[in-house]
Amino acid sequence: MKTFGDFDGLALFIRIAQAGGLAAAERATGIPKATLSRRLSALEEALNVRLVRRTKKGVMLTEHGQQLYDRSHEAFMLAEEAVAGVQDEKVALSGTVRLSLPPDMATQVLAPALISFKSRYPDVMIEMTLADRRVSLIEEGYDLVVRMGSVADSGLAFKKIASLPRTLVASPKYVAENHDIKEPQDLHDVPALAIRRDLVEWNLRNRDGVTTTVTPKIGFAANRQTILIDAAVAGLGIVNLPNFMIETELKSGTLVRVLPDWEPSPVEMTALWQKDRITGRLIKAIVAEFTEAFKIGQASP
Repeated sequence: MKTFGDFDGLALFIRIAQAGGLAAAERATGIPKATLSRRLSALEEALNVRLVRRTKKGVMLTEHGQQLYDRSHEAFMLAEEAVAGVQDEKVALSGTVRLSLPPDMATQVLAPALISFKSRYPDVMIEMTLADRRVSLIEEGYDLVVRMGSVADSGLAFKKIASLPRTLVASPKYVAENHDIKEPQDLHDVPALAIRRDLVEWNLRNRDGVTTTVTPKIGFAANRQTILIDAAVAGLGIVNLPNFMIETELKSGTLVRVLPDWEPSPVEMTALWQKDRITGRLIKAIVAEFTEAFKIGQASP
């Protein structure tokens, strides 16, 4: 029996299968698509089986390909974890990390945390993209993404970075002109500000633990919370924003609380990454940096 020796090719096959195509695998690994294709063909030749079918949308595993992937990818994941476990910190905390971050949170907290991290670990190459859409972590080749709101079970590793308290606020002039807003149901027909004009729900809780949900009428939408702050200060309506983003405006009085007896539900911020990455130790270190940055920010007076 001929001994199999192309374990590098097998590892690349696993990456291609995980990414769903050569182009996506190129983005995920940094290895040129032509090289991936050549190594895949060499692996198929060595095994004397067809592992994938190439399509316009990517690749589809054959029966043999699926069998090989199912039996080998967990072993490679364990091998990568073993390698990461014996690396010293200098080696483990090095290399390139591609991140997709929500713009406002990146500007306020995440980017400063990354700059601090880079200062301590100069061998890390950070490539940051700010995006308010839900990027595909695997297909677009990101190592780490941060998302706002709930996260569905996607088979990815994930960790909650922060739970951000929010407050309903508006300008003093707006509140004076709409003094009849006394209960949550009064919010249904007043102009409100939001990131999207559809599917907006505000879940509120009062001091007695009573909860209610309102769907305000959106009169101004922008996919940047900093713009919504400016719009609220200008008197365009009520907005529901994380507390740390409006501290300055509340202290200066340019924004005031609306329905102070009712508190909106906090917004969750979650980091997601692939489970079987040799860069796992580096990614977890960055996630810990993000978590600590929000702890410090929320503890500040």
